[in-house]
Amino acid sequence: MRKVYICLWAIAILILENSITNYISIFGVTVDFILIFLTIISLYMDELESSIIGAIIGLLKDITVGGIFGINGLVYFLICYIIGHSRKKIYIESKVTIFILILATTIFSSLLNILASIAVHSSFITTKLIVRGIVVLPVLNSIMALILYKVFDKSILKLKED
Repeated sequence: MRKVYICLWAIAILILENSITNYISIFGVTVDFILIFLTIISLYMDELESSIIGAIIGLLKDITVGGIFGINGLVYFLICYIIGHSRKKIYIESKVTIFILILATTIFSSLLNILASIAVHSSFITTKLIVRGIVVLPVLNSIMALILYKVFDKSILKLKED
């Protein structure tokens, strides 16, 4: 039942992200709330559960947003699997850990999206896009993750108990 609730939360976040927050741009980028959500829940779930949820939500994002079909499904699957697999080795109570983890997953996601764009569209990516994807977006996502982690601290800890 917990997995169903997590999927419903992720779908609700996806709807909010696509309908409202994508139009709020900070330094030319928008916060990836789905990535933040999936990264945090992967800390409290095993790799199979979290990676399946990541793949489903990523494919739903690909369907609703467009772009290269399957890339978000693959990226979210890999991120959730890696974090779920190594969650016992990560000190998840530290806000520094959350900051660094979101920073790393956002850079990973941006790199894979940039590489997929280059491969599929056979185009060169501008420096401005690389700076936004590798510097601005990871920092913005990490700061937003700390705020959300603080606000939803009790709900997140319930995941740990289940």
